Amino acid sequence: MTTFDEDWDDAYLDDDDEPDDAFDVDAGWAQQPGTVLDTDADVHEHLLAMVGPDRDGPRALWVQLLDGADRTLPIVIPVTDLPTVVDDLVVTNLARVLHAMVGANAPGGSVAIALVRRAGGDRGTFEVGWSRALRRELAAVGLPVRAVVAIGQDRSRVLPPAGTS
Repeated sequence: MTTFDEDWDDAYLDDDDEPDDAFDVDAGWAQQPGTVLDTDADVHEHLLAMVGPDRDGPRALWVQLLDGADRTLPIVIPVTDLPTVVDDLVVTNLARVLHAMVGANAPGGSVAIALVRRAGGDRGTFEVGWSRALRRELAAVGLPVRAVVAIGQDRSRVLPPAGTS
């Protein structure tokens, strides 16, 4: 037989105070899906908020899919345990998968990429190597890169395409 405790106090759910373990929405996404990322600064802000506290974690690659009008799709792909040195097979396979995903969900779309590592956030060997390899392979499959952002624990920046400073 099931019994219910009528003395249970759930009034805390009715007031404006959130329980201590409530999810902090402000710590997550910068914008909702469908937000237009017009500028590199918009992409930078969005990816930084998306990665959030994981910028203090291990090496990772985060990919945000965008439609043809640079609107964010509700599809984000985090790739963790990224090797320090570029793995060409990983990059080639990732480019093919991303091309298929964008083609199926937003033909004519693009991707925005965050390269994340605790000590990153600038043009280090890790960031430059992965950025160049990803741009090269994504161009080979015909998928535009909206921007690549390097994100570290204490800094972040939009990385310029190869050949520019």
